[in-house]
Amino acid sequence: MATKTFLIVGATGTQGSSVVSAILSTASLPSIEILALTRNTSSSKAKALAALDPRVTLLAGDPTAPEEIFKNANTQIDGVFCVTVHGPKGSEEAQAEGLIDASIAHGVKHFVFTSADRGGEVVSDTNPTPVAHIATKYRIELYLKEKTKGMSMAWTILRPTTFMDNMSPNFEGKAFEAMWRQVGKKPVQLVAASDIGHFAGVALLQPEKYSGKCIGIAGDELNFEEALVIFKRTMGFDMPTTFCAVGSIVKIAMPDMGAMFKWFEKDGYNVDIKKCRQEYPQLQDFATWLEKSSGFKKQEVHEK
Repeated sequence: MATKTFLIVGATGTQGSSVVSAILSTASLPSIEILALTRNTSSSKAKALAALDPRVTLLAGDPTAPEEIFKNANTQIDGVFCVTVHGPKGSEEAQAEGLIDASIAHGVKHFVFTSADRGGEVVSDTNPTPVAHIATKYRIELYLKEKTKGMSMAWTILRPTTFMDNMSPNFEGKAFEAMWRQVGKKPVQLVAASDIGHFAGVALLQPEKYSGKCIGIAGDELNFEEALVIFKRTMGFDMPTTFCAVGSIVKIAMPDMGAMFKWFEKDGYNVDIKKCRQEYPQLQDFATWLEKSSGFKKQEVHEK
């Protein structure tokens, strides 16, 4: 059987590294090579990734210079996983669109793009949302679909919700929780970043099954008060939080973040979690993520 080669963009990031791990952990894995794209191949994260398996090769490169990536790869790439990093206006399009064009030109068979849910399977097809970084992903989706019409390159679009990984013991995590508290009683859908890696991995390994599909990904749906209860029950102590005023300040300082939480209050995500869990029974809910994947340390509760 011919070796399948996968290019993983942002391989040292949260999503990219989870895609690499998901592929490597797949039972009955065919002959593969993973090209782990990173801007800095000498970083500690890059070295740790390369040490996972001899089938992982570090590849220095920037998605905004895709021709250099394919030149340096020096092999036929069968599948691409693409995640974009939010930045100045137009930067996400610059990361994705050139890579889409180059992938078509270089005979890539399957392109997997991480986007975002925008209100459920049907609504997401036509709803950019008023949130700038989510609307950017909507435009990239349209570009990918349009450019591949009549071409041999297939696509799969992943549409995750807000990351559970945004919650952490540090200031950034507390600020996220402060903004979530302000949403009120309306639930927000959440997903573990590592679960996104699973869906990307199976899409790359089974392109015939996932070609042309848009997949919403969420593992739980909670309002802030429900999350507090689950956190205390699971971890044995109260969730670290900060003043609501901090959330308000962050929303002002980061208007795109403010727009996202305002969108949560009115509309928000609408992934079919039951359907998602049928596809992947190990999908993590909030309690499972806290115990398995979070940066929080569980405290033992001793009965008196």
